[in-house]
Amino acid sequence: MGTPGGQQNVGRRQVLKLATGAVGGLALTTSACDVIGGAPEEAKPLARTPLWTLALLDKDGSGKGFDHVVHQDGVLYVRSKNEGLYAIDAATGRERWRAPLAGALPGAPAVTSRAVFVATDGGAVHALRTADGEQMWRQAPASRLREPSAGAVWTSGSVALVSFLPHTYDDDPDPPPIALYALDTRNGDLLWHTEASILEVRDGLAYVNPPDKSLTALDPRTGAVRWSAPPEKSGGRCTLDAYAAGLLFGRDGNVGIGSKLVAYDPRTGDVRWTAPAAHASVAVAHGDAVYISAPGRRRGDQQELQAFDATSGKRRWTAPAFSTTLNESPDIAADRDCAYLSWSEDSIDEDRTTLRAYDAHTGRERWRSRRPDSSYAADVAPGNLLFICYLRDWYCYDTSTGKALWRVSAGESTSGPPPLAADGLLYFANDEGVHALRL
Repeated sequence: MGTPGGQQNVGRRQVLKLATGAVGGLALTTSACDVIGGAPEEAKPLARTPLWTLALLDKDGSGKGFDHVVHQDGVLYVRSKNEGLYAIDAATGRERWRAPLAGALPGAPAVTSRAVFVATDGGAVHALRTADGEQMWRQAPASRLREPSAGAVWTSGSVALVSFLPHTYDDDPDPPPIALYALDTRNGDLLWHTEASILEVRDGLAYVNPPDKSLTALDPRTGAVRWSAPPEKSGGRCTLDAYAAGLLFGRDGNVGIGSKLVAYDPRTGDVRWTAPAAHASVAVAHGDAVYISAPGRRRGDQQELQAFDATSGKRRWTAPAFSTTLNESPDIAADRDCAYLSWSEDSIDEDRTTLRAYDAHTGRERWRSRRPDSSYAADVAPGNLLFICYLRDWYCYDTSTGKALWRVSAGESTSGPPPLAADGLLYFANDEGVHALRL
């Protein structure tokens, strides 16, 4: 959704297994794939050999912490958390240029035909020339905030927008608000600023969360409020998760505990429909359908994967989502044929991921697989491919059969963003570097 950086960082669950896996390598030697009808267990798929790899390692062999891949005009822009921004030839993997920037780069860059914009911790925004990485301008609109952490940069026309989060203390009774800044992309001049966290830029509007946690649409050039949809209850928050059938979809309520799915008119903010159940997961949309995981109808029931008609809000079907736990939710991905649901159950003794594919039209289960490992993300790619991120690898599945086809490293310490598909190639970035594979 929107101009880069729209990619979001994919975090790993903070569980005991994460620490033990780094020491023992976490045995990943078998994979059970139980396709409906009782298929035999399958061995772990072979590692796929990349078309090219750009290794980005320190002298001791440890990764430099790379994340957030943006593709524009045959170039990959990859940011290091501590070493600046890299421009890489997307076809060959050759480094075109590197721009060392002071301060960590937590958020994704935004790229136009002339410049790439990136924010750094400490409150600065940099405009770099796409041709050679030379700095066009640098401004520090958030330098007066207390140890500000940078978010992703978004662009709309000649405006660059970025939010900075001031440092807060656990016992701070009145933590400082997130600050949003709008800069002129031509010279870095500050156009306006306000207290808000930017969520998305789409179709000439910037969608933000102000301190009241409403979903608010701003004019990117002036900062004027076009519309605002407040949360239904005090203490709630409105999110923006997906876009489909000309509508925006988000959750309203205590997100992650109990909230409802809401469809908004992007022009006016009017609520088109809501789903009455309390929902726990991020909404995922594809075509004319919206999918979300929700608790069952009674206490102790399994969570349910629910499919809604995006336009009317009519529930099309409901399928089991395998868990009664409310504080965690499965990862959902979807294409025109199926909705895919990946649930990871972690314990001291054993971790297990269950992966299921449901027919997009009927909700009938097409296939399932199980793996003795934790999973952290799900995504689809052209060519009937489904990707699931486990502790150390991205697995590629055939969406028709559920068979694991191959795997590629997800790095040592972070899973990195989902694979990026562009010009017939797949790009994976992690703390070790960047890999390119043919689709």
